[in-house]
Amino acid sequence: MAELTVLFDGECALCRASAERVRRHDRLRRIELLDLHDPSALARFPQVDLVRALRLMQAVDASGSVASGVDAWAEIARRVPAWRPAATLLRIPGIHAVAERVYAWVARNRYRWNRRACADGSCSLHGHPPRLS
Repeated sequence: MAELTVLFDGECALCRASAERVRRHDRLRRIELLDLHDPSALARFPQVDLVRALRLMQAVDASGSVASGVDAWAEIARRVPAWRPAATLLRIPGIHAVAERVYAWVARNRYRWNRRACADGSCSLHGHPPRLS
């Protein structure tokens, strides 16, 4: 069993590319990558809120704790030896705050940027992911 399961938006070309990058670098196979649109995803992880997951990538550790967005990336980086320095940086308060803003901006615009890169055309079906109140 993986130390961390990452639920990502498999309908997003940028998200799929990021998941593939993690897959290539996770040589110790500590991370499971799961498309949140897979019917088993929310059944396996009922603690994950679908609306939030559509906005921010979710990472669930072996104890069932959920990290979102930048914190999910920090959890990924902790488990990929070459990326550990990034995990440390992302936890520094000022850097964390800036990283959260950048991540939120990228997440809001991810479909807009990838319409041409989306060979199957599914990206053009999406506007912005749902906003949390």
